[in-house]
Amino acid sequence: MRVLISGGGVAGLTLAYWLHQYTIQAVVIEQSDRLRGGGYGIDFYGTGYEVAERMGIIERLRSQRAPFESFDYVNKSGKPIASLTAELMQKVASGKYIGLMHWILEEVLYETLADQVEVRFGRSLTHVEQRSADVVVTYNDGTSEPFDLLIGADGVHSNTRALVFGAEEQYRHFLGYDFASYHLADRYGLGQRWVMCVEPGRLAATYCSNQEGQLITFFMYQTTEWEHTPRAERLSRLRQVFAGMGWVTPRLLADAPEPEEIFMDKVVQIHMPSWHQGRVALVGDACDCPTFASGQGSSLAMGGAYLLAEALHECADYQEAFSRYEQQMKPYVLEQQKKARNLAGTFLPTSTSGILLQRVMLKTLLRESFLGLLRQQFSAPSILPARSAHEVRQIRSTT
Repeated sequence: MRVLISGGGVAGLTLAYWLHQYTIQAVVIEQSDRLRGGGYGIDFYGTGYEVAERMGIIERLRSQRAPFESFDYVNKSGKPIASLTAELMQKVASGKYIGLMHWILEEVLYETLADQVEVRFGRSLTHVEQRSADVVVTYNDGTSEPFDLLIGADGVHSNTRALVFGAEEQYRHFLGYDFASYHLADRYGLGQRWVMCVEPGRLAATYCSNQEGQLITFFMYQTTEWEHTPRAERLSRLRQVFAGMGWVTPRLLADAPEPEEIFMDKVVQIHMPSWHQGRVALVGDACDCPTFASGQGSSLAMGGAYLLAEALHECADYQEAFSRYEQQMKPYVLEQQKKARNLAGTFLPTSTSGILLQRVMLKTLLRESFLGLLRQQFSAPSILPARSAHEVRQIRSTT
């Protein structure tokens, strides 16, 4: 069997790795001309952590973790109101937690399979034709190629999904928020912390990356506008929305880079009645985006990729495999999406009374005496079927 994976991010690279372990030939295409780099920080735990353990890459990820001492919720004067220490976060995740930059995860995944799986950069799809015995794809250079299966792992704005399943609008559920992010040098003495300041309907935050002296900003605000902000207007939009906000927000915006260096997008989820059609299936954000509010995007991507590869290996045919993968994964995805929708309102209250309630809750709950409740709210058990260490080693030793 020969499988084309469209998308060289976390989902696509994880899927390629496990297909290779099961001796299924995979080819990955990525529209960028190199690994994308940049990006944001992730809380790496749960299913994704277990997949990484089974891949044997946990220690490499740990060695490149972002320095993280605490999560501090501050008022407009910068005074901490509540804190979640790295030590408590490890206890919430039962010791299986890494604060990690997204691009580090992608780099480690790529390095793990680079000499095993063909990855073609600068390639994207322009047409997909499904036939009885194969699926023929046409690339952006005009050439065509047949494969047995096509897997779209190309993110929330999936090109594969658009070509095969239809326009994004019919699957996108806008939660009523925009977010933005950019990199800065730490001129503010914020150090190795995630610091967040919230006012009604708007949130400003910074966190440290794994590069010394570098900060990453994060802004989120409530909006009813469905249209994306044009790239050239991103900085002016942020300055307009966050005008008069406390903490170091005015300095963060004054020191902002050019609009072209600011990432901005809508907070959306992807809901689909089916994740597969014929010889094409989707994995990761392309079919199950929960939003960052769930804290589970990368974990869902890696878990879905693992289960899809396992199903393709164990099932009699691809139709059965696609159905099994979706049946295993979808209930958990729907649960995480619901949790994320509920958490979004708690994360960013839109009223003064909501802010006051949030502060009381955080001051009360962010302590070890509420460890059980914190685990219920923020941790996520692995959804992988149990395998012994011996079984995992056997799978990895077959190639």
